[in-house]
Amino acid sequence: MKLLMVICPEERRDQVTAMVEKHGVRSFTELPQVIGEGVTGKRLGAHVWPGKSVLMFTVVTDEKKDELVAALKECQKSLFPGEGMKAFVLPAEEAF
Repeated sequence: MKLLMVICPEERRDQVTAMVEKHGVRSFTELPQVIGEGVTGKRLGAHVWPGKSVLMFTVVTDEKKDELVAALKECQKSLFPGEGMKAFVLPAEEAF
């Protein structure tokens, strides 16, 4: 099993959620309105650095992880300059 963690702009939340659901993943957790800084700049929800991100994560099989990673890479291609989206894959040894 793998833990797939996705950080995307708030404005892309519906697009990413729809993509995940399209691939048959119905269980995920979302942390809305997260702030931070990355290679595309700061998203601090402030006047100087507007915007916030969404953090989503799910635990999937190794096969489903490959499918979702490919779909997320396609989704990244539709981003505007300055928008950022990152996905991280971590081992998930046990779930209960």
